[in-house]
Amino acid sequence: MSTQQRDPGAEALRFEHVTLEFAGTRRPAIEEVSFRVPRGKIVAVIGPSGCGKSTILNLAAGLLAPTRGEVYFDGERVSAVNSEAAYVTQQANLLPWLSVKANIGLALKFRKVPKGERNDRIARWIKMVGLAGFEEHYPRELSGGMQKRVSIARALIYNPSIVLMDEPFGPLDAITRLKLQQELLNLWQEQEGTLIFVTHDLNEAIYLADEVIVMSKGPGTVRQVLQVPFERPRAIGSLVESPAFSELYNELWGLFKSEIDLFGGDVPVQAGATAG
Repeated sequence: MSTQQRDPGAEALRFEHVTLEFAGTRRPAIEEVSFRVPRGKIVAVIGPSGCGKSTILNLAAGLLAPTRGEVYFDGERVSAVNSEAAYVTQQANLLPWLSVKANIGLALKFRKVPKGERNDRIARWIKMVGLAGFEEHYPRELSGGMQKRVSIARALIYNPSIVLMDEPFGPLDAITRLKLQQELLNLWQEQEGTLIFVTHDLNEAIYLADEVIVMSKGPGTVRQVLQVPFERPRAIGSLVESPAFSELYNELWGLFKSEIDLFGGDVPVQAGATAG
């Protein structure tokens, strides 16, 4: 589906009273989860470990089926693998026997895009993510940040209807993380698609998202959905100077803090800091 064919006011994803129970477990992974994601928005999902954040992405991708409730994409129930969704997992998951160029172009090849057009689009994306000169390199020859750039380009190159990202910048150093966050915003400005990402970093949630879904501790439910008041395009470096940034951060931190065990749970990144 091309960007021009999408209705920016339409609903991209909807969860209706979704519960997921894994066989042999005593309690659900998520319970009675309901939310909607408008098309063209970036939505962050935050919450303590075990609250079902990754489960939500897997349900949206059609990799899991709800025990109860329904998941809808573009108004239709998700009952199989969602071929319209691109999924960027925590690890880059590049094919080690393929070059940077071949990894990025894999989705285009599967979709039988003509070779000439495919090469043009690959070249454009390689330039966009700052990997010119590395076209023929293999994943083992790249740094972690470069591998992540390849995985993001691979996900966005075919202009998917929706992109799902699970802790996309978690293992990166602070400088690479900030740079890729800004690059993702710039790239997404061109794509005008829908993005849902999981993070433990409250700064990252505010930097990138239009809305933040706050999950309760497991079994996960939607505690609250907060709107991010910053217009696009955004420059990440200037947001932290805004009083609205601190206000929203403190509200998110208050919600998060009430859901975690500070002596044993995941503590999100504090304001003014960036995860390494």
